[in-house]
Amino acid sequence: MKKLLYSVLKPLIRAGFFCYYREVRMIGMERVPRDRPVVFLPNHHNALLDPLLIAAYIRGRRPYFLTRSDVFQGGLLEWFFDMLRMIPIYRLRDGRDTLHRNEEIFERCADLLAANGDLLLFPEANHNLKRQVRPLSKGFTRIVLHTLKKYPDTDLHLVPVGFNYQRAAGFPDRVACYFGEALPAEAFLKAGDEQRVSREMKSAVSSRLKQLTTHIPPECDYEATLRELEADSPDWLLPGPINDRLSGHAVEIPTHSNREDGVHKIWDFLFRALNLPAWLLWRWIAANKVWEPEFMSTFRYLFALLAFPLYLGLLAATFALTGAPPQAYWCLPGLFLFNVLYVKFR
Repeated sequence: MKKLLYSVLKPLIRAGFFCYYREVRMIGMERVPRDRPVVFLPNHHNALLDPLLIAAYIRGRRPYFLTRSDVFQGGLLEWFFDMLRMIPIYRLRDGRDTLHRNEEIFERCADLLAANGDLLLFPEANHNLKRQVRPLSKGFTRIVLHTLKKYPDTDLHLVPVGFNYQRAAGFPDRVACYFGEALPAEAFLKAGDEQRVSREMKSAVSSRLKQLTTHIPPECDYEATLRELEADSPDWLLPGPINDRLSGHAVEIPTHSNREDGVHKIWDFLFRALNLPAWLLWRWIAANKVWEPEFMSTFRYLFALLAFPLYLGLLAATFALTGAPPQAYWCLPGLFLFNVLYVKFR
């Protein structure tokens, strides 16, 4: 049953992303090994949307996701997350008495990888909207080393993944996901003891992430550097030239317009007016239920996925109850088309 629902949800979520994002780029997926277990290691900006984007677009893969345990609240929600192949991971903030449960999780991950499965986890161990790769946690190295110790013949590979959003908390938005070269996990064992292996692994993954996404070095004044970059209206989906500029090279940065002229403001007004009930409900949710900016796009996407089909259904029911002429029903596909065009060309 869960496999069937997963197979149904994947194209639904992908269709939702088509309607939600102006543009989705998946670059370098051919670098992902086809016949070997893989640990995907992305940077983490955008809460649940980061893993969902990989799950929706990756070809021939059904990865499991390590997810913070506090989202598992039991009952239907826990069943739903399990169906999405999410596995809880326990952190110190969840209570010291919960950390022992991670041993069971590590065992499960090792068994999945040995069976040629795939795993996605976020080596930064937290999310943040900053355009910066944060220090990596050793948690992912513990899972990799435990897998190789328990199943030494496993041909495990690590694939760094860089997420790049034009404006991660905004709408409409654009996103580019870059898949780096696969790193054979066994090669790191040559470093010696586990601590050295862990350091080498973190260093290699971090170095590649800093090439796959924009990385403002920590020694820079972050806010001042960001303002300087934003003054040029950069295309954040192209991190290479931006990182070259940050390294001191005199390179031209590709630009991307934010489209804030009068015509686009009229377009904004029409979008809100035509979707007023759904828009007002979303404004209330955004003001009262979204506790972190990193969750803004996740809530907005899930809201749109549920609310707009319901809104169209309510309009259809209203037409039926009021005896509207058949021509009125053309408003429904017209509104849907208008919303998609707004997302794609606004």
